[in-house]
Amino acid sequence: MKRFSSQISPLVLDDEGHLKHPWGESEAEGAIAYGTQDAYFSPAVTTFFQTLMGFERLEWFQSSAAGVEHPLIQAVGKKADLFSGSHEQSEAIAEWVLWSGLDFFQGGARRRRAQAEKNWTRLPFRELAGTKWLIIGFGAIGQACGRRLRALGCDVTGVRRSGGEDPAANRIATPDAVPGLLGEADVVLLSLPLTPATENMAGDAVFSAMKEDSLFINVGRGGLVDETALLSALDQGRPAAAYLDVVREEPLPAEHVIWSHPKITLTPHISALTEGSKVRTDQVFLENLEAFLAQKPLRNAVGSDEFA
Repeated sequence: MKRFSSQISPLVLDDEGHLKHPWGESEAEGAIAYGTQDAYFSPAVTTFFQTLMGFERLEWFQSSAAGVEHPLIQAVGKKADLFSGSHEQSEAIAEWVLWSGLDFFQGGARRRRAQAEKNWTRLPFRELAGTKWLIIGFGAIGQACGRRLRALGCDVTGVRRSGGEDPAANRIATPDAVPGLLGEADVVLLSLPLTPATENMAGDAVFSAMKEDSLFINVGRGGLVDETALLSALDQGRPAAAYLDVVREEPLPAEHVIWSHPKITLTPHISALTEGSKVRTDQVFLENLEAFLAQKPLRNAVGSDEFA
């Protein structure tokens, strides 16, 4: 930030909701802002967005996330002259997906139970190589997953509206082909944004078409899944298990059955929560800050039509 010290006067918000200038005092009518992971998950997140909306003019907003469907992000997107996002969390999310697949196919839950019971049982497991993955939503996250999975010998089908080919997948399919592919997949992975068209896309029809020994993973948004249908499907044994990093209501209420369901492995929206993600995302902001001050195009710019 030192190289920009003469051009900007930062306004920093702490978790207690206090705003302060580390250096300088700004009298400019316009403002720019960076929505970091810390800001989004801070107890003062409401103050953060209220501050943004209170600016007379928001010239540019840099988000640390790729998605723009959240109502607060939509509001900021409508207000800002320029908006840019980040796909730098995709690498961390892909590693979380690999962990999910390895844990499921290697019987991690059985191993942990055997250790807790001091039971010296030699449990067999299935190799990840040769498994078939159907990745619905083949953007930055899906591609990061595909590259890793193919390197381990997995068969990857990526699903996206544009079709075509992609080196991160063995093949690309369009959404209309999904019903015919579900029964062939060992793993169905959701890594797409939540829109009116994708809400509840994973419901009874999807789960009933999956294999009995298959795995369902969601790293997209909780609203993609009809959770009642998922719970019912798991109880009926199709799919065999679900690994979820996102749910419809976050934080998940303590009394919710998802917490204790024996076939669900849940993490609290942390698949991108690595130091590497933060460093890469900060680097995008600094590159874009330099571009903004030089009046050059921004990396990962989001068009105004996304906030219509």
